[in-house]
Amino acid sequence: MIGAVLVATLFLLPAAAQAKQRLQAAERKSPPQHHADGDFEFDFDLPDVPLLPELSELDLSGIANDLPRLFARSFPRSADPDDEDADTDPESDPGDADSADAKVKVYKVNPQRSFRFPRVHLGEDDRDFDEREATAKAKGASGTATLEVKGPVTFQVRAQAGEVEVVATDRKQVSVTLSDAPREDIALFAFGDRVEPSFHGRRTLRRGKLRVELPRGSRLDIASLSGDVTAEKIGDVRIRTMSGDVKLSGVAKADVQTISGDTSIEEAAGPVRLHTVSGRALVSTSGAAPQVEFQSASGSLDWTGVCGKDCHLSAETVSGDVRLSVDPRSSFELSYTSHSGEMRDEMNLAVKRAPRRKHGMSSGWLEASYGKGEGVIEADAFSGTLVVKRK
Repeated sequence: MIGAVLVATLFLLPAAAQAKQRLQAAERKSPPQHHADGDFEFDFDLPDVPLLPELSELDLSGIANDLPRLFARSFPRSADPDDEDADTDPESDPGDADSADAKVKVYKVNPQRSFRFPRVHLGEDDRDFDEREATAKAKGASGTATLEVKGPVTFQVRAQAGEVEVVATDRKQVSVTLSDAPREDIALFAFGDRVEPSFHGRRTLRRGKLRVELPRGSRLDIASLSGDVTAEKIGDVRIRTMSGDVKLSGVAKADVQTISGDTSIEEAAGPVRLHTVSGRALVSTSGAAPQVEFQSASGSLDWTGVCGKDCHLSAETVSGDVRLSVDPRSSFELSYTSHSGEMRDEMNLAVKRAPRRKHGMSSGWLEASYGKGEGVIEADAFSGTLVVKRK
């Protein structure tokens, strides 16, 4: 119960100011408490999130070290963590499977290592935007502008509420078109291989829908408050948003951090790094050696792909579920740690270390393999469920 209240307090931003006042009042009434496992203080400041372009960094990592112990005190431990025999029996019986499918095995586990709270960063360091330092520029009217370039570029844009759509073309030019908004002057400025737009003299897109065409192989860097972002067949993509949805397709590399927006990444060819607080994530990867890192508070992950040699898939969540649709050609080692969640095995994994019941409870973590065990899948959840099934 306490854990749920804390998560709600941290991430329901409209009530953040009241929560902060209550915590400060409580701190004045009583000094920090000391526990047997060391000094413990739960003291933090909820940052303000100003409007763009003065977009500061929202970093929740400062409370990362204290939350696991606080969560642990909110729930009784199911077994003695020093009891090495509590979870080392590979022949232990899993939980009851659904009667409709006797091949499905369900394992209930408790943690033996702490959960790392997801870090969420929003925004970036402000850069000086001096038109006089631009190496090239192009100005347009009626909501359009085109800038000739020599090849792939890094396109950077900030959005307050407008939507951004980015596509790759074979032309050596950067083209922007603004629709669904009053037409205004747009300019493009190049600083070496970096290109940034300007909207009637402002760096920030405040409304409407911006369509961007970039040379194939370009990179994308977007900071947004609530606008949706879509990108197709772009090289490296870096997105920071609060509540906007993100949809990527055919990108080479993706680095996405969001508070509550949903994220969809299809056929990612390179590494995927996805940090969210409550948004849902759908990820599919191409190739047999994907590199996927997912961290969330209550968001869920649905991943589809092959995990073979050199594959590394890491998923950490407090209460969200992790569902893996694995291609049968895969070969991997799997480890799963949870406080009160469970793992649902629909692939008949070879279990090496399974939780077993002791005094009516279960404890430990689960280790299993599939095929030759060439790749690595790691899942940590406080109360979320892990599902492993065939693609």
